[in-house]
Amino acid sequence: MRKKITVILKKNLANLGQVGTIVNVSSGYAFNYLIPYDFAHLATNGRLKHHKMLLNIKQKKLDNIKDKLQIITQKLNKIAKISIKKKVGNTNQIFGSVSDKEIISNLLYFTGEKLEKKNFYIPNIKKIGIYNLDIMLTKDIKVSIKLQILPVLI
Repeated sequence: MRKKITVILKKNLANLGQVGTIVNVSSGYAFNYLIPYDFAHLATNGRLKHHKMLLNIKQKKLDNIKDKLQIITQKLNKIAKISIKKKVGNTNQIFGSVSDKEIISNLLYFTGEKLEKKNFYIPNIKKIGIYNLDIMLTKDIKVSIKLQILPVLI
């Protein structure tokens, strides 16, 4: 038998790599540990071709998502601020709170894109005024928008 063989990992292993990584390991390690415990499978020509095809599909999806995020980021950067009207008391404190649904509906109106609640960091809003609203689309893409709370004129 050959000393080294090529395997494709099925699970994350600390000393070898992530799922889908193609690694060369000793044949004993592969046949006695990795393959029986279903951590990897042999890298045959068919499996390598299939693995490459799956990587291409995954890369196309990632590129598609990045393009959509760029478009959303451009739309969000065009917005200077969002205004929300709330009822206020004598000390300019608002009744209730500013909900994420109000913010999402305002952003949907301006951009045409439906964003999720988990993307927002909403500050604690108790009074009328201007606040910073941080929108995290990904770890790398962060957009800040001004959120203006206005009193309702009755």
